[in-house]
Amino acid sequence: MTTSVPNGFSTHARFALVAACLAVHAAIGASALAQEPTTRPRQDIQGAAPGFKESTKLNAQLSFDASFRFRGDLKDRPGEVSVFRGGGALTLTAPVLERNRLSVTMGTEQSYYDFSGSTVFMPGGGRPWRHIQSYTVGANFSTQWSEKFSTFLLGSVDFSGEKSAAFSNGFTGGGGGGFIVKLTETFDLGAGVVVRSRLGGGVTVFPIVGIDWRITPQWRLSNENQPGLYLSYTPNERWRFSLGARYDRREFRLEDDNFVPNGIGRDEQVPVTFGVDYSPEPTITFQLRVGAMVYQNLQVRDQNRNKLVDTGVDPALFISGGLVLRF
Repeated sequence: MTTSVPNGFSTHARFALVAACLAVHAAIGASALAQEPTTRPRQDIQGAAPGFKESTKLNAQLSFDASFRFRGDLKDRPGEVSVFRGGGALTLTAPVLERNRLSVTMGTEQSYYDFSGSTVFMPGGGRPWRHIQSYTVGANFSTQWSEKFSTFLLGSVDFSGEKSAAFSNGFTGGGGGGFIVKLTETFDLGAGVVVRSRLGGGVTVFPIVGIDWRITPQWRLSNENQPGLYLSYTPNERWRFSLGARYDRREFRLEDDNFVPNGIGRDEQVPVTFGVDYSPEPTITFQLRVGAMVYQNLQVRDQNRNKLVDTGVDPALFISGGLVLRF
């Protein structure tokens, strides 16, 4: 599918890029139909062309998401854990001059961990954390240089920590950029790099690698704006089905009175999901996902990032859903 923009340039069908560890934590993309519901806002790196049909109009997208990970046993210590997450994001996208667009996102995610049983991460310590709150502000500036080549610049500032964690100690930020090239009429390839600060000091460099292969008008293989891979089937404008997996990682500052004062918590996950999207109208989409958390690892580090605890969690089922409104 192509549309036209000023000066005769034609835009690509929607691109899908993914940061390998996606610590970008920013906005959801410009179309809900090509995304996995997740309570974490994602950066809009879905394509550098401004090719909206309303090319002179401000576009807004509001999303709400929730998920529940059923209980799983800790692998090398007593106890079990379940996780409920809820959140939302607002993305504003507008053209800037010719063949450029700017997206700005504000979002939040609230995570509630329920450690049950005799969960003790360290001698003399109690349950590691409960309520984790995350907030983000991100932006993406993209440019289409030709019919087949586009570039993007992105950045974000984020806070993530326990409810009573010192606010000034939970901030990270960073930015990066890359390019998207249209190799064929049905295959787009993207690459780039993101550099981000870390809780406890230092920086991390993440590669960006993305593909978008439109196998047929109904079948598509894509990263879907995430560190993963999804095969989707769209029989008509209202329904979309997908199957895939992604990698997800969260780091957050612990409270001053935690058993590791001012420490750092980390949660790594690999969910495998089957999804259904339903759009009764072009401006609204309902999303439902069911699947299994096939990998999960929890860590605790001190304020200098020295690892103190490293434990896996047995696989368990999860369910998630979302609502996306476009204006």
